[in-house]
Amino acid sequence: MELTVDQALQKGVAAHKEGKLQEAERLYRSILQAQPKHSDANHNLGILAFSVNELEAALPLFKTALEANPKIEKFWLSYINALIKGNQFDHAKKVVEKGKKADCLERKLMP
Repeated sequence: MELTVDQALQKGVAAHKEGKLQEAERLYRSILQAQPKHSDANHNLGILAFSVNELEAALPLFKTALEANPKIEKFWLSYINALIKGNQFDHAKKVVEKGKKADCLERKLMP
């Protein structure tokens, strides 16, 4: 039985929460094969990569999620956090400023 994108996402999130990381990754990647710019699948796969210290894999996923849906604050925060962890402080600061200008981040994040 073929899953819809929404069903695959729900199953991927459930697997992720249950610690079934390979299953979650497989489901997220199947979504991205059909819809490469799917914001939630990119973000969740980025979270998965970040959680196992695969920063180089996580960064482009977070960036794609953010570009696909810039109104979601957690996409901004995940990308900024990954940039900081990667010691890309100047880039992180620019992303924070861009998010604040776009009214997508709380003003209290940085003075």
